[in-house]
Amino acid sequence: MKIHYVCETCGQENSRRYAAHKIPSHFFCSVARQNIWQKTRKDIVEKNKDPHFRKKVSEGLKARKKRLGSDYHSKETKKKIGEATSLRWNEYSDEQRERMIHVLRNNAIKKRTYGPYDYEWNKLSAAIKQGQVCRRCGTKKNLNVHHIIPVSANGSRDLDNLVTLCSSCHRTVEHEGKKVNEIIGDWQIARLLIKERLMCLI
Repeated sequence: MKIHYVCETCGQENSRRYAAHKIPSHFFCSVARQNIWQKTRKDIVEKNKDPHFRKKVSEGLKARKKRLGSDYHSKETKKKIGEATSLRWNEYSDEQRERMIHVLRNNAIKKRTYGPYDYEWNKLSAAIKQGQVCRRCGTKKNLNVHHIIPVSANGSRDLDNLVTLCSSCHRTVEHEGKKVNEIIGDWQIARLLIKERLMCLI
């Protein structure tokens, strides 16, 4: 059933569908807002400190790991969950089906692609930035992963074509790269020159 509610943290009005037997006592517009509210509840804080409660949560996580394997987010695990859901789909109530579809739609929105910058690119970019610095100025803040040969010129995701740059240097190097290519007329040579220059800066 559809419930119209007011977030108990920020007062924002919203609506959400719940199974008839799973309507919560408190409503929030996001998990972050719920976390803020929970920190103000002494009973919840004490409950989370309770060793018996923590043990129960730990046992639940161990049981889940045993059923699904150590990698919850692997393709194999997702396939298992999908197959189990397909087999039991007709057993679910209309409310349960609507809730599952709602979750899937939200997940799809989070993984929506923006041109070439899809979910796989976000994962690769995060891995490359780990522990790196800007190859132009040396800062560790606001890092981006730059395609030396741009995607618009069929630049690949190979590591040889990628370099970490801060937001400010990213704009500068992007502009310089286009200028170098205009002069040389060959992105492969331009890439070597740009990369050699960046590697010598720090």
